[in-house]
Amino acid sequence: MSQQVAEYTAEQILDANKAAHTMEAMIGRLSYDENFASRLANNPREALDGAGMLMEKNAIEVLMATDPERFDKLCEALFDLVDSDFLHQMVAPSCA
Repeated sequence: MSQQVAEYTAEQILDANKAAHTMEAMIGRLSYDENFASRLANNPREALDGAGMLMEKNAIEVLMATDPERFDKLCEALFDLVDSDFLHQMVAPSCA
C-alpha cells in the first residue's frame, strides 16, 4: 500500500480520508434519521450538500486506491442502507 500512497499528494490523501469520514457519518446518520434517508434516496446530491457532506469523485478514487479495505467495508455498510447505485450517482458528472 505504501507504494500506492506515494503516488498521491498529501492533499489527495487528506481528501480521501475526508471522503471516508463523510461516508462513515452518512452511514451513522442513516441508521437513525429517516427524514435524511428519504431525502438521500430522492436527491442524493441535495441531501448531502444540505448536510454539509461532500464526496468528490477524485477523493473516492484515491480512497479506493490507497485504502481498499476501508473503502470496501464502508461500501458494504452503506449498501445495506441505500441503493447500490448510490455511490455511482454521487461521483458521476452532474451534467446530462
